[in-house]
Amino acid sequence: MAKHEIVEGQRMDGVERTENQSIMLLSGSSKVNSLFCRRCIKGVLLAMTTCRKPQYLVILLVMSVCPPLPVFASETSGGMSSILVAMKGTAEDMVDTALTKSAPATQKLYRKVHHELSRLHSHIDRLPFNERRSRELVMAYSWLRVIAIDLKQHAWIGTAIAANQLSASIIRFTNYPTLRKRDTAWLDYLGRELLLLSKENPRVNAELLNVRRTDLASTWQRVGKDLIKNFRNKTLVMRGDRLVGEIEKEHEPAQTIKLSGQLLDFVKQIEKVQ
Repeated sequence: MAKHEIVEGQRMDGVERTENQSIMLLSGSSKVNSLFCRRCIKGVLLAMTTCRKPQYLVILLVMSVCPPLPVFASETSGGMSSILVAMKGTAEDMVDTALTKSAPATQKLYRKVHHELSRLHSHIDRLPFNERRSRELVMAYSWLRVIAIDLKQHAWIGTAIAANQLSASIIRFTNYPTLRKRDTAWLDYLGRELLLLSKENPRVNAELLNVRRTDLASTWQRVGKDLIKNFRNKTLVMRGDRLVGEIEKEHEPAQTIKLSGQLLDFVKQIEKVQ
């Protein structure tokens, strides 16, 4: 797609839209009240229309403007929460189906998450403007677009990476009752991310893998401290320390993939701890 097409009009969700119309769509508001937010939106649109591997530019954008910060209960209503739970599950399932190279199953999940995102957008439209919500909505739409592009090209790892990044946007958007719950969800995302980046191209992704390892270590440190309170879960925490330590030191792709799979299994155990 040529660079100038972003100005002349682009096809998104079956509708020809100009750049400003796309900004209105992605921001969830007819007014983008922040120059910073507008620049982010333009950056996402430009990345998607000019880069052969748009996920890398958008990943870097995610890293720079969307850290996983706490969300307070007043920011996420009950109806919105149920949509986010459904979207997260669908995005994670899409990672699995993309890795099996199942086009029908992945396309079905894409249509489902597209519908869920439209519901979320409609819900947000009824709420007062909130820059964080608008920013995450931008990211969700941009990752959905990347999924559509990679899925059409049968770029399965790229599809899986984009679906995992969509799940990350949902985590940042979601209200969790405790910091540990949010961090546990983030560990799950990081486990998939390490696995996928190692499968795709560990040499090209080396720097990003290092960033993810650092994120993993700091996130696990918070989770481990909470788990060990009052001398509980000592065995579980020791196992987590050992596993995260191995992942930090490991740079062999096959072993990183193996350890990432173990991390995902480990996260399932953490989720069961009260």
